[in-house]
Amino acid sequence: MKVIYIIDNYHKLPDIVIFLHGRRYQWHNEDPLYDGVPPLQKLQIPYVVKHGFATLRCSWLLGCPLEIKPDLNADVKWDHPDADQRAKTEAVYAVAFTELFPRRPVPDAVGVHCGAQFAVTKERILGTTVEEYKSYRNWLWKTELTDEFSGRVMEYSWHQILGQPPVDCPHAGECFCQKFGMCDLKCEDYGCEKTYFFNFGELPDNWPEEGPGTDGWPLRNWTEIEPEPEPKSEPDVEAVSTPEPHPDPDGGET
Repeated sequence: MKVIYIIDNYHKLPDIVIFLHGRRYQWHNEDPLYDGVPPLQKLQIPYVVKHGFATLRCSWLLGCPLEIKPDLNADVKWDHPDADQRAKTEAVYAVAFTELFPRRPVPDAVGVHCGAQFAVTKERILGTTVEEYKSYRNWLWKTELTDEFSGRVMEYSWHQILGQPPVDCPHAGECFCQKFGMCDLKCEDYGCEKTYFFNFGELPDNWPEEGPGTDGWPLRNWTEIEPEPEPKSEPDVEAVSTPEPHPDPDGGET
């Protein structure tokens, strides 16, 4: 757990800490085959030092440009059987935010790359007191929320704990270039070509030796496959009947 590590090592932190999940292959890893190693190999340490905080993703799916609109006035409860997941999350997050950060206003919107995997400098971590980290730990111990919802609250709170604004969603092309040194990509603001294939869920066992091309997961060589060109349509030609020309009094045609 991130908060336990920080509390236990608060006075002996390294210059940069990288928080990762336990498994190498996970659907939200920023890699064509969801491998967690390439993002680490490509991560530009000067970028982390300069900015203080860097998620290990750039693609906006999921989490950006906006994932949660906290709603303090919602009457939906996290365990309401008929409420949809988003409504429950937005209601839960609003209340949890007031408990975690009692001196901060609840943001209108929250967005950050999903997964809560990030690199952060010692200075950013120390910008929050150890007593505050202990309060976050105690909240996790005592909250009535299930792990699903308490984990989601923390997933979309860590960037704010560590000094980022509530919405932290840079242009994907700039992000890939500055954060990972990948500067020759064809990009939109939300993502870049052949960098990430979105499919939500648990990866098949023994991935990537087994599973590519099944159940919506990409083929191992999907970045090498050129999309088929769209068929050319015939020109839309419309026949229009026009009247025959008639001589005018001056000898011309009308």
